Amino acid sequence: MDAIVAAVATQYGSELSSAVEAGVSRPTESPSGLLDTIFTIYHDFFAARPGLREMWFDRKASEKVVEIHRYFRADLAKILRAGMHQYSTKPHDLLAYQTWIEITGILWEIAFQSDPDGDPRVIAEIREVSERFLWRRMGITFPPSDATGLKDPGAHHPAPAEGPPPRTWELPLPPQARGRKNRAQILSAASAIIDSQGPHGPDVNVRAIAGAAGTSPGSMYRYFEDLDSLVAAVADAYMHDLLAVLDEVEAASEGQDYASFNKRKMVAYRAFFAQRPGLRELWFDRRASEKVQEIHSHYRRVLADRNHQAMSRYARRPGEMFGHTLHIEVTGALWDLAFTLDPQGHPYVIDEIEELGIDFVRRLHERAS
Repeated sequence: MDAIVAAVATQYGSELSSAVEAGVSRPTESPSGLLDTIFTIYHDFFAARPGLREMWFDRKASEKVVEIHRYFRADLAKILRAGMHQYSTKPHDLLAYQTWIEITGILWEIAFQSDPDGDPRVIAEIREVSERFLWRRMGITFPPSDATGLKDPGAHHPAPAEGPPPRTWELPLPPQARGRKNRAQILSAASAIIDSQGPHGPDVNVRAIAGAAGTSPGSMYRYFEDLDSLVAAVADAYMHDLLAVLDEVEAASEGQDYASFNKRKMVAYRAFFAQRPGLRELWFDRRASEKVQEIHSHYRRVLADRNHQAMSRYARRPGEMFGHTLHIEVTGALWDLAFTLDPQGHPYVIDEIEELGIDFVRRLHERAS
């Protein structure tokens, strides 16, 4: 069955690449016209076949299908470089276009998750963030944009509710100290195995984890419903650790300007993700279970809320939560790319994450003026 799905994914990716290649090969008078062509192709292609689009953005695809996705994203980057090269005034390489593909790819996914026809708020954001990226990285200039981007989305498409959703996956801790200690030992053993092997490693199973924790499989089920619940608890603990790191960054950045705070945050994120590669893989795992995906979604909302709160210290108007949610999704995709390219985090991609943070504040100031 996986071979059939992979063949379908290959056909879909090939059709998308062909459509984009045909579009960018047509003469255009300006980079704005070329962007119009590219975005029209993407929108119409994704809108036409919703089930195949869902497969293209599938967060639980097999490794074979994920590899196909990677191949076609790289292919699209080459096609876009060929089309945009004529307008560029700065030296750049293929990595710049790969980064652009990751930024816009996650936004296209969100656009069609939010609206079967493509959420116009998110599509406007794709346009604006693309123009600013291409100008910043490649010196391609665009006329002033009418994109609404991060502005109030209005009544027809209400913004997501502010604040994180309830933590529905959590179970009460054992009432006795001994039970809490046993649970912590099992959680620590699972974390160590996942960190050394990744979330789909050979020892990510009940028997191996129970053995590493010095207990029996039956005892493990006293504290966790099943293996999935244990892996979810590992992901939850990992994000608790990240939030503690962010608390330290915010405390150390008191009284500093945004650029200093942002730089400190980038250094902390990079060190955090580099230190525990298997747990980082769990955090960005596109094949995670529904329960783990729920935890991922929860903490992305938490991080968006934290970003919104932090921005209120640096901008006259901190912006809508909707915009912060998109920002967290984009930077998350780039952190994943950075460590996919380099086990220590690729410098170019991390630099772009930092630039996106600064540009986010700049846009808020522009809209407030």
